Amino acid sequence: MIRLFASDLDGTLLNAHHQFDERIVDGIRRLLAEGAAFAIATGRGNKQCAIPEIESDVYKICMNGALILDKNDAVLAMSCVPKPVLARLLDELPEYAFDFVTPDKTYTRYSKETYFTRKVDTSADALWKERFMRDFLPRIQFAATKQQILDADVCKINLRVDPGMDTRHLDAFLAAHEKEIANAPSGSGLYELTAHGVNKGQAVLRLGNRLGIDPDEIAVYGDGGNDLEMLGLFEHAYAPANASETAKQKAKDVIGPSDQYSVITHMQKTLGIES
Repeated sequence: MIRLFASDLDGTLLNAHHQFDERIVDGIRRLLAEGAAFAIATGRGNKQCAIPEIESDVYKICMNGALILDKNDAVLAMSCVPKPVLARLLDELPEYAFDFVTPDKTYTRYSKETYFTRKVDTSADALWKERFMRDFLPRIQFAATKQQILDADVCKINLRVDPGMDTRHLDAFLAAHEKEIANAPSGSGLYELTAHGVNKGQAVLRLGNRLGIDPDEIAVYGDGGNDLEMLGLFEHAYAPANASETAKQKAKDVIGPSDQYSVITHMQKTLGIES
């Protein structure tokens, strides 16, 4: 009997527009009505994963497992990038446009003008732009100093690779500090850095333990590189048909594509709920 469902968002649970909609929200509500617990397990920050109408009914595993929140958004666990390696990264890698993500805001060393020039995709669709302006932009601290970043609780460091960017310096840094910092990108062209040992799988285990739920009573769903540990840890692990090949290999089974509501449908069928 599955007592906890945990799912990645983009490319897994969410619809084709990377959003929750009535079909998904109603499906989660029906799982909860059967007595199951539900957690999202995402690379997103905690301010970017609100679930309309059922916000106070679900758990949140954010920033690839660096932050675990209860149903009231109280912190159950938080893992920060170690200050010494963070300081070295700031000193040794000034050429990269990192986002330093905390539970409250995102820090960047760029000015607002430079940030928009280098990092905002002006060709993105209207829904992405609307979500960026609403959910992300108001929480950016532009032109942050080294000390401001070091004083903050940096849980995750993000970098999108620009065309032609030379990442050899960064790759060498990560290899030299592999016991302190981990990289689990959700897709190609990304770096998603957390403290060593932090990942969605360990976070789901930790949440299950807190709720008194055994690993064989947990079902997990994911599609990308930051889901591999989670998919490899659990007996009930599923990847949608659109997942990366590596994610499909890690999962115990492959279900339908995410844009056809395959994940929420599979969860309901697991509990014997009619779609």
